[in-house]
Amino acid sequence: MKYAFDIGGTKIEFGVFDDQGGILHRQKVATPLENRDDFTSVIAGLVAEADARFAGCDADADTPPPVGISFAGGLDPETGAVISANIPPIKGWPMTRGLGDILKRAVRVENDADCFALAEARLGAGTGKRTVFAIILGTGVGGGIVVDGQFIGGRSGIRGEWGHGNDISGPLMRHGIKPRQCGCGGASCLDPWGAARGLERIHSALHGKDLPSQDITAAWRAGNGDALKTIDVFVDLVAGQLRLMVNVLDPDIVPVGGGLAAEQGLIARIDAAVRANVLGRYDHALVVPGQFFADGGLRGAALLHDVPA
Repeated sequence: MKYAFDIGGTKIEFGVFDDQGGILHRQKVATPLENRDDFTSVIAGLVAEADARFAGCDADADTPPPVGISFAGGLDPETGAVISANIPPIKGWPMTRGLGDILKRAVRVENDADCFALAEARLGAGTGKRTVFAIILGTGVGGGIVVDGQFIGGRSGIRGEWGHGNDISGPLMRHGIKPRQCGCGGASCLDPWGAARGLERIHSALHGKDLPSQDITAAWRAGNGDALKTIDVFVDLVAGQLRLMVNVLDPDIVPVGGGLAAEQGLIARIDAAVRANVLGRYDHALVVPGQFFADGGLRGAALLHDVPA
């Protein structure tokens, strides 16, 4: 039996998994954002409740179930300190060691995109494939790389972050959109433009209308002219940067997670644009909705203790 958390800036999702990856229990609670004691109390409370409820169900009852944690951030590989996250109380805190001491059991913490990639590589769209580059198109743009079922890289605590460090000011200006600085400090990264919020920004910049991403994609499917233009620009920006990653990594598959992964037609457009302009030959769909696009972070967290740190 394994416990898993997917921790975001709004909610914490907790799951209890059997050894075959089946979900026995799941629960969502609000994420405490004011102080660390409240945050750790919520985590410890969920674990204690699960221990009481599932006592005797685990074949290895002498060892408490390990905890895997997926979160929107990174860890310093030398100190274990949280180096980026949308949860103020845990910034700078060595979360793995801290929660291990509190929970009295093995704890493993990884970035949520990496956890999604692990879930897709081991159980989802990437099952049986060697190189899986999984991407997130949700609130922001993220990614994770799994080769032969294992993480690669990460000496700085960051890997697969294809939404940052690029400069898309040229393509933006070509479409008549003024570039903007990224939250990471970069001059013109993909992240502010390449996910659900980015789709909304593109639509606003092109047409002067503020609409939720779901309304934009619905209008696109209905043939609305403004939405058609917005999607064209969005696909150009995302596929342009994704092509570079495909040329570098030569992945077998690129599963997509996050809210926009539910838009199968949009993902198919991105896939076609990528495969038409990469060096390798792909006769099959490469960029596909992830099998676990809605909960891959949680499922991947449950697998963390199965892979080397």
